[in-house]
Amino acid sequence: MFGTKLKDLRKKYNFTQKDLAEKLGLTPAAIGLYEQGRRTPDVELIVKIAKIFDISTDYLLIDSDTKPAIIPDELKELGVQYIALAKSFKDNEIPPEDVEKLLKVIKGLKK
Repeated sequence: MFGTKLKDLRKKYNFTQKDLAEKLGLTPAAIGLYEQGRRTPDVELIVKIAKIFDISTDYLLIDSDTKPAIIPDELKELGVQYIALAKSFKDNEIPPEDVEKLLKVIKGLKK
């Protein structure tokens, strides 16, 4: 499960075992062992792998056919804008011009 997902992600990103090993500070042989299921990574390494591929650790660890949720940069930016707007309205009344901004962000997230 983990090994297959790791290999699939590595290939999807056009990384060789050497490329991925360099990013993780490992040897290509170690990557091969993970992909073959002959070695199990520790939690710290799983987190590093998830960050490299911009996926959740759940995707790597849970036996599921669900594809990883890769969020486009545009939606990430809209999420950042939404959080910033929400924080600015914490205990205050929302000015009408900011309501419009907030609605644009929410509509953008629904696309």
